[in-house]
Amino acid sequence: MFREVQTGLRAVPLVFVDPAHSSRECVESGHIDKRNRVDQGHFICRGCGVVAHADRNASHNIATRGESVWSAGRESRVPATP
Repeated sequence: MFREVQTGLRAVPLVFVDPAHSSRECVESGHIDKRNRVDQGHFICRGCGVVAHADRNASHNIATRGESVWSAGRESRVPATP
């Protein structure tokens, strides 16, 4: 879903994406495994061996999903906030 939020003088467009498994998915290979998230701060992909900060990896996955939704011009499947 697309929404514009007023922030000061400008309206900023928002894109809502489903964050499910973003902390378990490798940003490089797309491999999803519960064990990829070693602990709170460490991510090691069981598929390709990529080592990254867990939150950085997850944030890149969310950004990529948002870019896909934005580029496709379609609404996300996340329900609107009442």
